[in-house]
Amino acid sequence: MVLILRKHFPLILLLFCLIKINSQTGLGINTVVIDPGHGGKDPGAVSPNKNFEKTVVLKVSLLLGDLIKKEFPDVKVIFTRNDDRFIGLAKRAKIANEIGADLFISIHANAIEAPSANGFETWVLGLHKSKAALEVAKFENSSILMEENNEQTYSEFDPNDPDAYIALSMRQNAFLDQSLILANAIQKDCRLKLGLRDRGVKQAGFMVLYRATMPAVLLELGFLSNPKDEKLLISKSGQLKLANHIFEGFKNYKNKYDNVDGSLTEYKEEKSILQKENLVDTGLIYKVQIATSSVNIPTLPENFNGLKDVEVYISGNYYKYTFGCSSNMKTANEHLSQAKEFGYESAFVVSFQDGKRLNWEKP
Repeated sequence: MVLILRKHFPLILLLFCLIKINSQTGLGINTVVIDPGHGGKDPGAVSPNKNFEKTVVLKVSLLLGDLIKKEFPDVKVIFTRNDDRFIGLAKRAKIANEIGADLFISIHANAIEAPSANGFETWVLGLHKSKAALEVAKFENSSILMEENNEQTYSEFDPNDPDAYIALSMRQNAFLDQSLILANAIQKDCRLKLGLRDRGVKQAGFMVLYRATMPAVLLELGFLSNPKDEKLLISKSGQLKLANHIFEGFKNYKNKYDNVDGSLTEYKEEKSILQKENLVDTGLIYKVQIATSSVNIPTLPENFNGLKDVEVYISGNYYKYTFGCSSNMKTANEHLSQAKEFGYESAFVVSFQDGKRLNWEKP
């Protein structure tokens, strides 16, 4: 039985995600889970001054929860922990999954040997693009080894095997697009508002994100190993500033989704929604598909990594987003390269005729 579950776990998880998508109305954020990293016997990162990550992130998390409750009393806020206790990664995601949370925000802090490393960064599930990104994921996943029966709980994953991270990150994440939008909303203006280096939005194989069946992000608030970052992280004023910054990102994301219609019943399958009134799809044209979502995301540049002229069409139960419009494959491939430069590594070219998407086997 264990072998069967291990073999089919990715399929089971994907099926659960699709069920979750179909059950979401897309008409607002009603429940958010805030996950203070580490805790109890797991201190997380430790500064040279013996300040613990588990303590810092718990304080910021509780402040964030208070801000959300105050401004949005109808939003249910759940903490994976609200005191100094150890909770396994699988259980953290399970808490969010079982209550049907709309968002999952995991909060952490960094530390490495080099004291010069500094800054704020936001992570979503995906394939790491550098050794440094892999090391961050390995450190955060290392708490798995502190869990009882971890070999059974994580039979599909070895936190010490680099190849396991590639397999983990390549598995389909049905909420990646929405996670990226939330991540960019939180990461935005961190240098201006926090005085921290903007390390950007990144991807890596975090187990706690992998098991979450909703849009999910992991924040690294700064480096406890850097004197300037540490000062902000351990002070009450700095913790409140960090909580306010995260809250503003959450608020911007929530307001967008509270004001969009997630219902697809008004649209016919494959109906094209064009953003430019003077653009009419006649004849064979090529576009670059960059994203898919279960809810209608406003096609503003800030929602798509700064990419302009994004359009959306409906296919089945999903909104699909495209970039560029050309009558030849040469230009389409140029648009594809541009989309990848903006972070859409999985983008691909699709063809349309008279506003309807064609299958690739058709001319």
